Amino acid sequence: MGQIPLEKEFKGLRAYYSVFKKLLHFIARSLPMYPGWRAALHRFRGVRIGKNVFIGIDVFIDSTYPEIITIEDSVTIVARTFIIGHSFNPIHLEKVLNKNNAPKKQGVIFRKGCYVGAQSIILPGVEIGECSIIGAGSVVTEPVPAYSVAVGVPAKVIKSFSKQDVMEEYL
Repeated sequence: MGQIPLEKEFKGLRAYYSVFKKLLHFIARSLPMYPGWRAALHRFRGVRIGKNVFIGIDVFIDSTYPEIITIEDSVTIVARTFIIGHSFNPIHLEKVLNKNNAPKKQGVIFRKGCYVGAQSIILPGVEIGECSIIGAGSVVTEPVPAYSVAVGVPAKVIKSFSKQDVMEEYL
């Protein structure tokens, strides 16, 4: 069992469904395919995905609770990005890691037209605003406002731009 308690969702017959979703996740992450197929596999796993979404190879989208991840239309997520929508704390460190009694399943939202650079890490409770840009290798720990550029570890907004700078006809 280890130091992380097993939740009800992963016991009994539900465990088989969990294994099936993990298999789909492995296929979506690993095999070369059209990006639309990759998005379709993640949709089938439970991720809420809009239209015209690009998900690169080896993108990890929460394997335990994919249904708490929302990706709106025209979002681009480049290779090797990690998207984590929940947290489990080891029992012996619960008092230290969960001081504010934060919910375990917070989710992640990617708003319309945002772009996430390669090898970024998106943590629970984050909303990436409409048409925002996340620089490669960034660790996003807080919400990113619409029409902004965030980079670094942890990611910080370094620039904002206007809606007029975006070519709306491609969204």
